[in-house]
Amino acid sequence: MSKLDQYQTFITVVEQGSITKAAALLNLSVPALSKQLVQLEESLQVQLFHRSHKRLDITESGKQFYPKCKEILSSIDHAEETLLSEQESISGTISITLSKALCRSKIIDILSSFTSKHPRIKFDVQFSDELIDLYDKDIDFAFRLGRLNDSSTMVAMPLIETQLVACATPAYIQNAGKPKSFSSPGNAKFILMSSLNPTGELKAFLNKEKFDFEQAVSHTTNDVEGVYQLINGNMGIGMLLDISVQKELDEGRFISVLSDCNLPRKRLYLLSKKTQWQTKKHKAFKEHINLMLSEP
Repeated sequence: MSKLDQYQTFITVVEQGSITKAAALLNLSVPALSKQLVQLEESLQVQLFHRSHKRLDITESGKQFYPKCKEILSSIDHAEETLLSEQESISGTISITLSKALCRSKIIDILSSFTSKHPRIKFDVQFSDELIDLYDKDIDFAFRLGRLNDSSTMVAMPLIETQLVACATPAYIQNAGKPKSFSSPGNAKFILMSSLNPTGELKAFLNKEKFDFEQAVSHTTNDVEGVYQLINGNMGIGMLLDISVQKELDEGRFISVLSDCNLPRKRLYLLSKKTQWQTKKHKAFKEHINLMLSEP
């Protein structure tokens, strides 16, 4: 029997003024309840009650201990109520990590719509292309593209399929002309990341298309945002995720080229920690993402 159970027994006996009444209220036998009192007195090395055949009187030490004991149990009850309230409220911070390739995607609009529905939520958003350990960095969710490693500690929720789009400004295409293919770009030049993954899907695709990395590239950059800005500056054709440039394509600020070449596709996932207990805010966030980004 825990010390807290013994405290509750002591308080009930004091308030009922009788071991028999206290035992009935706590659904215990009289001998079991008496044993708890004795164990509490032995652990404290203090006599809490004067016992006789006719009555039970609390000692001076017992009188001093009672309000403190009551306060201890009351504070525990309050802490549990507060914890439950926080678990059940949609408020507080949700920490997220996502690839820099998604920084211009509609994910940001979806985060905004979630805070409109739940204004007591604030996001801590970290952009990183590294595979961050959610437990090690204490992060709630991660948006990840492509193949995932098997993990017994993570839950992966599949979302939409994304595709790379070769795009440029209308002004650039008007000046350089539309390329016929990746192997025959004509006067058009491409903007690439300066460190393409040698085993990645894009590098494999370009090799298959017999792309000339020396002659067909006008500029390189070490950041995906750099690709966007160089495209926007009429400096070449870049390859970005469709969900990152959909607004620009819809508004005609960018145009898609070589759309029949079947550029690499990647599935977008939402990763979260595998746990038996989920707070209401985490459940609400996953439901919102699933509603806004899942495929029909």
